[in-house]
Amino acid sequence: MSEAKILIADDGKVMRVVLAASLKKNGYEVVEAENGQEAVDRLREHGDFDLVVLDIQMPELDGISALKEIRKSHSRVELPVIMATANDQEEDVVQAFELGANDFISKPINFPILKVRVETHIQLKRASEELARKGGNSTG
Repeated sequence: MSEAKILIADDGKVMRVVLAASLKKNGYEVVEAENGQEAVDRLREHGDFDLVVLDIQMPELDGISALKEIRKSHSRVELPVIMATANDQEEDVVQAFELGANDFISKPINFPILKVRVETHIQLKRASEELARKGGNSTG
């Protein structure tokens, strides 16, 4: 799999650094954001991300609000979003999925599980892009 670009947003510096290191170790290019607003801004500036990992509880713009902004311009297929939180509140999980999250992971993050979830969502995104290319090129 060619290198994918992942945006991670978490207000916890240690979590962000550990998460970024884990993803980089698996061959991904990683861009970090300290909060939801910074994540939305980075996405607008460099819209070529393959996946976003968003913490739900962040200052300035929380993960749910950032997800709403992201979904205004990017579909679930175009840009998969994995929500992360230490607070396994059922309402948060349900709301995130209803607003367009592709997946959810609990903190503390189990990195082998995150790795396979990231790989799966990126493979699905690329397969969808390939189908769209083939469909667009058909003379049928």
